[in-house]
Formats: sequence, C-alpha cells, structure tokens
Amino acid sequence: MLLAGGTLTAIGSNRLDLASYIEVGKRLAPGEMLGSLPELSAIADIEEVSFPTVNSHALRHADWLALLSKIHQLFDDDRCDALVLGHGTNTLEETAYFLNLTLRTDRPVVMVGSMRPSSGLSTDGFLNVLNAVRVAASPGCVGRGVLVMLNDTIFAARGVTKASTYRVNAFVDRDYGPIGYADADSTVVWRRHEERLHTIATEFDVRDLEDLPRVDIVTSHIGADGALIDAAVRAGARGIVSAGTGAGRPTPAEDQALDLATSQGVVVCQASRVGSGRVIPSVTLDTRRIVAAGDLIPWKARILLSLALTVTTDVARIQRAFDLY
Repeated sequence: MLLAGGTLTAIGSNRLDLASYIEVGKRLAPGEMLGSLPELSAIADIEEVSFPTVNSHALRHADWLALLSKIHQLFDDDRCDALVLGHGTNTLEETAYFLNLTLRTDRPVVMVGSMRPSSGLSTDGFLNVLNAVRVAASPGCVGRGVLVMLNDTIFAARGVTKASTYRVNAFVDRDYGPIGYADADSTVVWRRHEERLHTIATEFDVRDLEDLPRVDIVTSHIGADGALIDAAVRAGARGIVSAGTGAGRPTPAEDQALDLATSQGVVVCQASRVGSGRVIPSVTLDTRRIVAAGDLIPWKARILLSLALTVTTDVARIQRAFDLY
C-alpha cells in the first residue's frame, strides 16, 4: 500500500473537525493506519511503501510522473501482486485516469481516499482502505485498469468524478455507474467491465518524460470573450480544452479565438461543462479541425489530450484516441 496524502491520513483539531483539518497540518505516522486495521492480515500480506505526501490540489505533472515510476518499480521488482494507492479526493479522479492511460501493467491498482479525516467522528477512511484491499485481492480485479474505491463502491477511472464537497457518497459515475461493490458480507461483487482501452492497451509510454505538454481548460459562460483562450496560447499551451455550454457550445467570441488558436498549431478539444453526456463529432468540428471530447469531462479530456500530444499533433489521430480511450 502506498499512501500519497489526502484526507485519508489527516488529523483534525478534534473529532468534529470535518472541514478545517487541512489547516491543522497533522497526519498519521507511517504504519499507523495499517496498524489500526489488524483485520487486513486475513485478506492479504500488506506492506506500506513510503512516498512523498502532497495535498492532492497541489500536485504537478512531475508528481504524477514520479508516482508512475514508483508503481512501475514496485511491479517490476515483484514487490507486490497488487497496489492500493491512498490519495486525496480533490484530484483523485484525475490521477486515476492518468494512471489508467499510462501504467504498463494489468495488475490491480485500486485508489482509495476518504471524505472525513482519520480523527473525525464516523470517519470513512479505515473501512475504505479495508475494502480497497479486498477489491485489490479479488481475482476479478486483474486486467480491469485503475479502479477507485470509496463508500463500498467500485468505479472505473475513466468515468468517476467527485460530485460533492463533503458527503461520504461524493464519488459517482454519472453516465455509466459503478462497476461493482464491496458488500457488507466481505463479498466483492462485479457488475460490468470498462469497455474503453486502458493500461497495457494504450499507446502512451511517458516513463522517460520529465513533464507533459501544457493543455489548458477554458470554461464558457454568458458574455465570455476570447481573452482566456488568447492567454493560454501566449502561455505556451499546446492544447486547449473548451468546456462549452450544453452539448459543447462556446460563445461566438470564444469560437473566433479557438479558430485562431488552431491556425497557430494549438490542438483544440471541445468538451462540455455539463458533466454528463457526449460532445458528438460533427462536420463543423471536423472542418474546424477540433477534437470532440465525447463523454469525457473537461479535466479528463485535458489529461488525454496532453498524453495524445506526446505521440502526435495530427487531429485525426487525436480524435481516434478520444474514441478509443
């Protein structure tokens, strides 16, 4: 098990501190969480692996690449058959999708977090960890890509998102739902497979990179002009994800700025700010050489576009990546 930070190991000022614990700056000591769960010994042999602790909202691409390298090292050295990765919930879904596209293994990787700190009254973290280990040890977990486990519920990395700030049932997959459950009788129940390609079936190998191509997200709203799009281009963005209204509609002024960006070699991906449903490929988008995000939410479209830019700048090939992954 690798604990990379987040609410899971945070300690608040008292048992009712369920909101301001980050400012307290205290965490469980290494080994303390696993030491509080003797029940784990009946499920698997657990080893806690050290890794720098970073609040998930402060992560950078370099942290992702270091984490990717660490996981590959653990598997390459045969130190484990499966990995449970503790992570802050703010960006857990982004790290999950990045790893889902870049890990070159079919061994189980289950990400886990908590919505309440370890010191909180009725904290959810300890049971989440126990269930994550159950899922990772389940024979049915092999080859499913990176999974996310919270609140007894198993999600695929591609569709999962955080949909509430503090509720313990914060994580959802709006379009496709969970892929399984860790039930009260210790049974892991599988309901479906992730159909999109992942891990060893993708074309992305970023293990030798020190950074990822810059891709910025611009969210549309009434009255939006092209200022933020122009600023992204000036800042060196190689890609821009436009989070349009409805089924992917920026304002006319944003459309003009996006077309100017594409003329300067920036790859544009049209997504939606809605949070569910597809942005459908169209003749108009194809003519304008803009990639349709499909049902990827903007921050996951950003990850896929950035990874695709490590392979190609050809818009047709990038659109194919969005269709496959």
